[in-house]
Amino acid sequence: MNISSKLMMMMAVLATATATFGQDPYDSYRDNYGARPGRLSQNNSDDFPALPARLSDYSRAGSTRRPLEQSIPTDPFRVRRPVLMDSTSDSLDGRDDFLREEADLGSGFPVRSNRNDSRLSGRGSLGAGSRSNRDYGFDEPVNDAPYRRESPRYDLDRLDPFVPAPLPRGQEDEETLKIDELLTIRYSNPVNVRAIRAMTSQQAVQLYSEVSQKIDERSLEPTSYDVRVRRALRNLQMALDNPAFMNGLQVSADSFQTDAFRDVLGRLAETQQVRSYQEARTVLNQVMQASQNVRGLTPSVVAFEFANASIDTLDKFSGLEAADPSTRNGAELQGQKTAALEDEIVGVGVEVKEHAEGLLVLKALRGGPAAEAGIQSGDVIISIDGRSLSGMKMLNSVDLMKGTSGSQMTVRVYREGKGERNFNLTRRKVRVWTVNDTRILEGTNVGYFSLSRFAQGSTAEVDQALNDLYSKGMKSLIIDLRGNPGGLLTTCVEISDRFLATGTIVTTRGRLSGDNMVETAKFDRTWSAPLVVLVDGDSASASEIFAAAIQENGRGVIMGTKSYGKGSVQTHFPLNSITGDLRLTTALFYSPNGRKMAGEGVTPDIEILDRDGVANGDEVLIEAVRVAQSTQLKDMAQASAKGRPSSRSGARSSSLENIRDKHADEAVIR
Repeated sequence: MNISSKLMMMMAVLATATATFGQDPYDSYRDNYGARPGRLSQNNSDDFPALPARLSDYSRAGSTRRPLEQSIPTDPFRVRRPVLMDSTSDSLDGRDDFLREEADLGSGFPVRSNRNDSRLSGRGSLGAGSRSNRDYGFDEPVNDAPYRRESPRYDLDRLDPFVPAPLPRGQEDEETLKIDELLTIRYSNPVNVRAIRAMTSQQAVQLYSEVSQKIDERSLEPTSYDVRVRRALRNLQMALDNPAFMNGLQVSADSFQTDAFRDVLGRLAETQQVRSYQEARTVLNQVMQASQNVRGLTPSVVAFEFANASIDTLDKFSGLEAADPSTRNGAELQGQKTAALEDEIVGVGVEVKEHAEGLLVLKALRGGPAAEAGIQSGDVIISIDGRSLSGMKMLNSVDLMKGTSGSQMTVRVYREGKGERNFNLTRRKVRVWTVNDTRILEGTNVGYFSLSRFAQGSTAEVDQALNDLYSKGMKSLIIDLRGNPGGLLTTCVEISDRFLATGTIVTTRGRLSGDNMVETAKFDRTWSAPLVVLVDGDSASASEIFAAAIQENGRGVIMGTKSYGKGSVQTHFPLNSITGDLRLTTALFYSPNGRKMAGEGVTPDIEILDRDGVANGDEVLIEAVRVAQSTQLKDMAQASAKGRPSSRSGARSSSLENIRDKHADEAVIR
């Protein structure tokens, strides 16, 4: 066979191969899997259609698995780790990671190492476990190993030669990762973006001044201005590589403009030693001036980040919460940020957390529009007013739920085993109840109720529950604080006082004399029923104060597992420069015996670990009923009652009114 004949045969074989293997890979995907089963994109039926029993069954419509190298997800409903939004007012505090899953940093957004990192690192460390750093997870690629193997070459072929190549993730220091996460969280929040856009340069500078002054005056452990300024310079440098910052504020990615700005930041970090607020203002002015050369990087953005960077150098519980300028007089701040601490909110009455397909309903508040319409715990809100929530960040999803009283919204809900349907809801005021499941336990004379938070109306709710239980024959009582993240310190003291005839409730110690308080039992009408308190690793802050007061005063028995160990006090300062709140750690709190609570928590008198929770019976509650009916507990209650003083004196500290738990509103209530 001559050469030309062989060449013709080879071309024929290649043509056949192209015809066989050159089809659109998505055509075969559609052949194997079809459209996502159960999606009723145009169906507005009010009835749930019959669908797979589990949300994950959406991925099983096809019988043939696609090869992994085609990079098509086998489970389009892959569930990310659930994450709770961090939103509350200033606080006694709450936990940094309470009810949260840590984001997988190995598969999140890549972090570019800036050329000046070595000059800007070190003096401004976030410290251990930054609060917001793990609040919101990143999407994980279905299989990111092949991407990691090929990414260095892929990136280098496309990088601007004037910008240094990113360091491999293993070479990035922990602080770099934390800063990048904080920036992502900060500028993924649509409220922050709107606040910045509504802020004038003068207001932003005043905000920085106000934050600096409060840190100097009230922070328990204020950092130096040199540390704060260096952290701000590093934050801004890293922000130029952060997708949430660049996209949220629509900052230009022009390499020459951004590189010139980077050079200014690096030069200032090398040459400036900042010793005072005035010197810090000089650096801020220089950075604001240089920022005007980068489109979208306004002086307001720079001053806002300087203020936040100063707070970032403090402890993990301090924070800045800007109010939504789209809501008159900051009502949105009150409605969302302190929803769990107020008696009422404006919304549809659902408590939600993040889900891969939208928002998972933790609870439909009783008496609210959602509960009345039939929405239940476990439902997944997959769209709002026709806009899909799949893959959307928590803050953005919740932002779509906002509205004024009387306005309407349509939510599409998925329910396991039922499918999807629409609910038309009207926003209105909804009462937020914190005392739940009040009852006499079956076959006993033991009263029971759970307390989800220490909110403004919780004391009155507890009083009502106690009176109802007493009228039904209660002889002993179980208070369930499992999962309670805390709340208002003044409420915690009031409820503790309902059970303590005498003794110390809590002590706080801070920098200033005004932050030092000793709260003791003063209430005349004290309940003397034998008392059991249930706690777990998610019981924090005010919950721990209550449990420690009961335990160390010999008033009752604590059961369950060791509590979280929150021991710092956050004080709430309303801002003057903009509408919003500044939250600073001002003191630590101590148990009645003088024991430091931070990192220690409360160790139960009787420790019971129910590994599968309440799924196969609540072992903790079952054992608590036995203890509640014991002679020993009755004797303990009687001995405690004998210590009642003949007269009461003294007033509550006025400082209590400004102390609240940061994370009492772990999930969002709308």
